Amino acid sequence: MRYSLYRSLFILLLFAEILLVSSQRLRYLGQRENAIVLILLAAIMGVLAMLAAFEIRNATIQHNDLAVKDLWLMRGVAILGFILAIFHFKREISVIPIDHHISDIIPTIQVMNQRLLAGQYAYGLIQDFGYDLSPTYLPLMWLPYFPAALFHFDDRWVAFTIWALAAFMVIRHAHRAGLSVSARWLVTVLPFMHFILIEEGTSATFGNTVELMIAGFYMMWALQMDRIREYLRGNPWKSGAILAFFLLLCLLSRYAFLLWLPLCCLIVWMENRKLFLTTAVSAFAGVLILFVFPFLLKDPMVYFKGLQYYSVAALAGWAQEGQPSPLYDGMGIAGIFRDEIPGDMAIRLAILQRWQLVVSLIAVGLSGLYWWKNRQKMQYLPLFLLGSLKFYFAFFYGFIQMPYVYLMLTPCFFSVAMLPAWYRMEQKS
Repeated sequence: MRYSLYRSLFILLLFAEILLVSSQRLRYLGQRENAIVLILLAAIMGVLAMLAAFEIRNATIQHNDLAVKDLWLMRGVAILGFILAIFHFKREISVIPIDHHISDIIPTIQVMNQRLLAGQYAYGLIQDFGYDLSPTYLPLMWLPYFPAALFHFDDRWVAFTIWALAAFMVIRHAHRAGLSVSARWLVTVLPFMHFILIEEGTSATFGNTVELMIAGFYMMWALQMDRIREYLRGNPWKSGAILAFFLLLCLLSRYAFLLWLPLCCLIVWMENRKLFLTTAVSAFAGVLILFVFPFLLKDPMVYFKGLQYYSVAALAGWAQEGQPSPLYDGMGIAGIFRDEIPGDMAIRLAILQRWQLVVSLIAVGLSGLYWWKNRQKMQYLPLFLLGSLKFYFAFFYGFIQMPYVYLMLTPCFFSVAMLPAWYRMEQKS
């Protein structure tokens, strides 16, 4: 009974999260209130999932087969969703040029891939934009765009393709898991609904950024967490390699889940030490092959220079007066720290950075403590892993130093990818 209540509340809050990130943003709430509500919504969603992971469900193990007409109707809706997403995406990027005067995200990726194509060092100082820029992107943030540099097409289609692949994987997973008809409809429709609302309700989110790719990577990671029991029971080398692959997609692009990973590693270690070791070895090898050997050995300080650039750029954004700013876009509470904390701007920014670290670690610690005290009562491990990551995301993104709207695509699409785990019929983890 409580499980059904938790699930219903999660879905209700998911719709609220989608609306507050996209079409209804700042329509009914002020920017501070919108940011605080978003943090609370995300945190409660994570808590609901963690609580539900320990609830015994009375549902029996079953596979819900669809009637042929329902199956084809659902496939038709999914195809229509993809077509509408392509239309909205193409409409946006057709009127937004790739221009470093507007945003240097995609131009930086282009420069790095062009250097790689020419056999040059990709992480050298970029001076093409009229200012010095130290590349900050980890390899899987820019390497996926190499085909665009090689075949001369718009880089933004790469990001869309990866997101579309992730959406297809989520929908396919929901169907193969034998979810109820209503659950399959929900999982089939929501990714496209959210995509269209983002395009309609925000400005240049898809045209100036590649965050769709990151959202796609984390949607894929959510699916691996939903399959964690299969990995725990399967061949440790095969399972470890697959888990490491999807882990690296996130870790070597935008490593937002880095502070949460130790909790995930501890749980896997306790459940299956062979799987933990094979995953760790495979992931470590991937980091060496993709980052350390080709790039980091040549200049061990290259990435730390990039991190310094992030702080410098954030401080410059905080210092701007009288201009539209992501600090006041309703996505995070950085603007409160900027306006309410005494001291010069650098001190205020440093205080926010410390708060982000502390509250993120507290979120992981509380999740870990709850798991440790109740681990013998665990009913559905995937839902706990997903819920703890969602709970952590609430604070990591809520306290981020520059809360751009596009950054919120990842935690919100991650919520959508959590849905299949809520409807799985199996009782025990």
